[in-house]
Amino acid sequence: MRIRNKLNYTNVGFELLPAKFTLTELQLVHEAILGEALDKRNFRRKLSQQGIVKPVKEWVETGRKPAQLFRFTS
Repeated sequence: MRIRNKLNYTNVGFELLPAKFTLTELQLVHEAILGEALDKRNFRRKLSQQGIVKPVKEWVETGRKPAQLFRFTS
């Protein structure tokens, strides 16, 4: 319960990921902590509005479409 509340005011989700991560990986961490599915578009829009992630010029193969990597902005 405590970690769920921390998602709203800390960057605890980033501490569970490597320095470079995909937005899907970040969303999966949040969903695991919250115990509920999040809408992909709303999650990404919220991240964009908060300005807490920054894209890097790297991509990873996912088996489908390559995913861009991001990093946390401190």
